Amino acid sequence: MSLVQKLKSNSFIKSVAVLMTGTVLAQALTYLITPVLTRIYSTEEMGDLGFYLRVVGFISALATARYELTLPIPKRNNHAFLLYKLSIKIALYVFLGLGVISAIYFCTKPFEKQEFLFVVLCLISALFMVIINTGTNWAIRVKAFKRISNSRISNSIFSNSFRWIFGVMQFGSVGLIYATLIGYVVSSMSFLKEFFKLRKTHKKDISKTKTIVLAKEYKDFPMINLPHVLVDLGRDLLVASLIILFFSKGVFGSYSHSYAILRIPLVVIGASIGQVLFSQCSELINKNQSIYEILKKTILFLLLFSIIPFAIIFIYGEPLFSFIFSEKWAESGRYSEIMSLWLLGNFIASTISTIPLILGKQKEFFYLGLFSSLLQIIGFGVLPFYLGNSNESFIQILWFVSISQVICVTIIIFAILKFSRSQNKRYFLF
Repeated sequence: MSLVQKLKSNSFIKSVAVLMTGTVLAQALTYLITPVLTRIYSTEEMGDLGFYLRVVGFISALATARYELTLPIPKRNNHAFLLYKLSIKIALYVFLGLGVISAIYFCTKPFEKQEFLFVVLCLISALFMVIINTGTNWAIRVKAFKRISNSRISNSIFSNSFRWIFGVMQFGSVGLIYATLIGYVVSSMSFLKEFFKLRKTHKKDISKTKTIVLAKEYKDFPMINLPHVLVDLGRDLLVASLIILFFSKGVFGSYSHSYAILRIPLVVIGASIGQVLFSQCSELINKNQSIYEILKKTILFLLLFSIIPFAIIFIYGEPLFSFIFSEKWAESGRYSEIMSLWLLGNFIASTISTIPLILGKQKEFFYLGLFSSLLQIIGFGVLPFYLGNSNESFIQILWFVSISQVICVTIIIFAILKFSRSQNKRYFLF
């Protein structure tokens, strides 16, 4: 069999190719229009968008208690659907609770229209993000990778088109948020339609008793993975708040832009590989087969793929950002040089970060994530008291954070490889 035939017959490669095609097209549009948007919007306005995205990410992760990640794991589709329904039900209760808390908050203080609008937009955006996340994990289960790709493409087309339109109309940061919400709504429609279709198909399978049993079987997800991801997302939200507090919204905008650009390989390549890898490893675990070899090959590929582009950023980040995004983003390019090694390691570690879920090693990686987050909080929350709040002190802090994170992600990668050898805890259901 020729190499081409082998590649065509390899289900892992074909699945990644389908996901990557949609992801690459979606992100290509995003990053092609970004140089236009950076000339329309200021660093402060981009900072508002970055803060909004972090709030939405935190709420959407909290809302489902992470049960959406269990959908690809059960052997039987009816059990997976019960978990799907449970995720949505938990989310609705969470949003109801957050709505009540928000109403009480605004009733007990002077009413500020802009703040109220921000909270409402965050809650609505998080609701549609939940639909996207749960729908994506069901699509991973049934290997409907084309549906995921189409969702990402539609999200990119609508959100970026309206970001440009609202930018021309000088809507400012509110326009960026409105445009992002429109993208979420459009990209969630196929998943929402599929959910209602599944609810009819599995109506006879709905069982409160089985749902309780499944919820207990996968209790590690809300009890261990949820705190883990909330620590990560809460850290990102806290870091954003600290940078704005100690430095400025403009500094955070430059930092957030640099962070987003350096995560391009993760968004374009890593997310697709990670989702397919999770599906493949779940199948291997259920068949009592080792995942070590496929994991090792994936890590090696990710390293070889990313080392050259990250090296270029490390050397030429500042002039590249100035040329591509305009002179006002030169400082963001300087930040990218410092963070390049950190984000290279993060690209690899994030791609394989779901593997501990199926190995039953969530607790161990929760502690590793907690330690990593603590170092970032120390950097952005404590060091400004000693180094000050000038631009140069921010550079020093960024070096401390980046070096400490390189060490952390290296430990995490090797720990995942080590645990994949033993696979001493697996999920086998019914």
